[in-house]
Amino acid sequence: MSRRVRSLPSVALLIETTRSYGRNVLRGIGDYARIYGPWLFYLPTTMPVVSVPPADEWTGDGIIAQPHQNQAFVSQLAELYRRGMPVVSLSGPPGAGGLPAVRANQDAVAALAFNHFRERGFTRFAYCAIPSERIWPPTGELFRRLAEEAGFTCETHSAGLDMQATTLRTAQLAQWLKGLKRPVALLAANDLRAREVLDACRLAKLHVPEEIAVLGVNDDELICEMANPPLSSVIHNGRRIGYEAAAMLHRLMAGKKVAADIVVDPLGIHSRQSTDLLAIEDPEIANAVRYIRENACQGIRVEDVLQQVAMSRRAFEKRFRAALGRPPHMEIRRVQLERAKEMLVNTDYKLERIAELTGFSSAQYLAGLFHRVMKVTPGAWRRAGRTLPMR
Repeated sequence: MSRRVRSLPSVALLIETTRSYGRNVLRGIGDYARIYGPWLFYLPTTMPVVSVPPADEWTGDGIIAQPHQNQAFVSQLAELYRRGMPVVSLSGPPGAGGLPAVRANQDAVAALAFNHFRERGFTRFAYCAIPSERIWPPTGELFRRLAEEAGFTCETHSAGLDMQATTLRTAQLAQWLKGLKRPVALLAANDLRAREVLDACRLAKLHVPEEIAVLGVNDDELICEMANPPLSSVIHNGRRIGYEAAAMLHRLMAGKKVAADIVVDPLGIHSRQSTDLLAIEDPEIANAVRYIRENACQGIRVEDVLQQVAMSRRAFEKRFRAALGRPPHMEIRRVQLERAKEMLVNTDYKLERIAELTGFSSAQYLAGLFHRVMKVTPGAWRRAGRTLPMR
């Protein structure tokens, strides 16, 4: 008796692969398919992807697509979904086209960026948008709201992008930058927009990061490393997004119900030279913060920091809180925890070794503090950072 050969599902991946984010999404889809597949994949040969492939090019079992804000593309996908084709979108806004979606957590992106700048003492903020933000994502609005809720202001530049007028666009951006009060912390919608800001800063003879600290989004390594100065950027967890999208599509292809919307938190910020600055006007406090960031993982205490400044503990803590919005002992713990988070994801060290290298007295103390602050255990953080979620 011959065994029936199971046909492999054919999945169209309508995702732009010219940037590292899209390639990381594909890696996550591949991770899932290696475990629960195999699947056959259709990949478009031209970029950008603006439509569903014609029937004579692909007929298959499911689609994972990144339509961005292309409404015609969204409509095509929505029509196929209504006809019974399993479709997962990677673009916002939530509920667009009635499609189930897996997307980046934009609230977390804005919060990461704002906290990154506040940790460096910035009190003036700016945001450089792209035209599609009229629809999605709302990163700039979220960033502005965080600044205003903290008692600061945030200027926004949202001029259109005319690809035929790069010189004019850069000149207009430079004029806007010159009008900002400095020092100022600027978040750009993505890495390419951040590079335009760097070009405009050179045109305006503004120094980065001394006068304007610039942060991008996506952490496209080539774009960021080849910028001058190298560009700091928010790291999207594209691989996790791809994995979750594949899991959602798998359920749809099996006729099961799925969540309407899954959001994935960014991994953190890759800090490079474009934000490598302490914008703290109080020189004693700036010196103390620098000392903390260089030595927190040596197990220092507030008493050690006090030896670096010429003032009483009461005066020091008052001025420190005024500059950073938190007391010095919390800054020491924050730096330690940030280093522990990096080591959980990027090394295979046991928690005991990480505690030792980050200046904590024991693995038990680190685990308790980590869970209290991050709301997850160190083990869960490690698994999430390495993409494959607990199942």
